[in-house]
Amino acid sequence: MAAVVALALVAGASAAHAGAAGVPGDVVVEGLDVPVRATFSTRGQGEAEQPPVDGVVHGVRRVDGGTVLYVSLGIAASFDEKFYGSSLSRQGVAPYERENFSSLLLVDRNGGKAYRPLPGPGTTSPVLDLQADPGELAVMYAVFPELPPSTAVVDLFFGGEQVGVLGLPVEEGALAPVVDEVVPQTGTGWPRVPSGASLGELDPTLATFDLVKWSESAATVTAETGQQVDATLDANVLFDKSSAVLTPAATDVLARVAQDIAARGRGEVLVTGHTDSDGSDSSNQALSEQRAAAVVEAIRGAAGDAVTFTAVGKGESEPAVPNDSPENMQINRRVEISYQVEDQ
Repeated sequence: MAAVVALALVAGASAAHAGAAGVPGDVVVEGLDVPVRATFSTRGQGEAEQPPVDGVVHGVRRVDGGTVLYVSLGIAASFDEKFYGSSLSRQGVAPYERENFSSLLLVDRNGGKAYRPLPGPGTTSPVLDLQADPGELAVMYAVFPELPPSTAVVDLFFGGEQVGVLGLPVEEGALAPVVDEVVPQTGTGWPRVPSGASLGELDPTLATFDLVKWSESAATVTAETGQQVDATLDANVLFDKSSAVLTPAATDVLARVAQDIAARGRGEVLVTGHTDSDGSDSSNQALSEQRAAAVVEAIRGAAGDAVTFTAVGKGESEPAVPNDSPENMQINRRVEISYQVEDQ
């Protein structure tokens, strides 16, 4: 049987994380070429007592208006237990509702984007129809937003972090031949997937997310998406207590920020000063404004001509954490620098 052959491919995939997808290849099952891009094994609902669900990733394929993921799933014949797609689904708002699949995610690390299946009817296989007898595999699909032409490789995460498959190639065109079965058995053909006009009515922004890259040093915490940098600088390093005069230690910290703005920054650079709650509202407001202005003055010259600067003070009005301990008050004494960068 087609599924038995496919399950033999994943018999050794006992780890939940499949790792690198490796070199793509095809197997011939009853005369049909079946692409195999990666294999994995996981547990239904992530519970150890459940039999392992074996999977084969057949590909990530570009279609008109979207990107299709093809995966086959099933339970080995030795467990004598039928596979139901609901074992990998997530319960919805009402007790009788189930989403089609839980936490499917394609990640483009180079492009700084993550993608969920498009929200809309028919964009994933119906979970209640996804089932397979012991030793067989059933094919499911999910349609994601259209990937940029430059995206050649993506990572797949399935069921939260239960399954991670790295380095899947992005290929062209839906798999063929297409069969009438909503959930075909592996090796008999491929499900019909939506494309073109049926996807054009869906909003891809609802399923597209920026990846956030975090970095941290002794004085700076930085969160970066593909378009924006938000740097939080420790005011305890930049200034002495109740002072708006920059310390010698601030020189290196601000020089690194200015260097990055000069290299990648565009548009407005917003510098915002914050204080803790010690002292009066008016004095804290004034101090935060003075500190923001001091930071702008220190980095403006080295930041280049492609940006403009705005300095504002928030005083104690926007604490990052409650001002209920000396440690938290130290966290709240900060200067935030936000700027747009060229999309890498």
